[in-house]
Amino acid sequence: MISKEEIKNTIYKCIKELNRQLPEESKLILEEATVIAGENSPLDSLGLATLIICIERHLTSLDININILDKFIESSDPPFITIEEMCLWLLEQLK
Repeated sequence: MISKEEIKNTIYKCIKELNRQLPEESKLILEEATVIAGENSPLDSLGLATLIICIERHLTSLDININILDKFIESSDPPFITIEEMCLWLLEQLK
């Protein structure tokens, strides 16, 4: 079973990759409280989709197959707003 720390490290790795492509004002801070979705996120919809796809790809390399983007889009309210919420949400999805 994957741990919260492994998920967080995967998310951070993907944020680092995404940050290399973003302008300075849109870069994400590597902290659990960082907002990655919703009104207060510096990411636009393309940036969020890119981040989610990167996370899905990295999780696949850990033999975890989950379609985060579909579940995010299907939800009437975002299932997560911050990095920590995403970690916890992913842990719940993987049970």
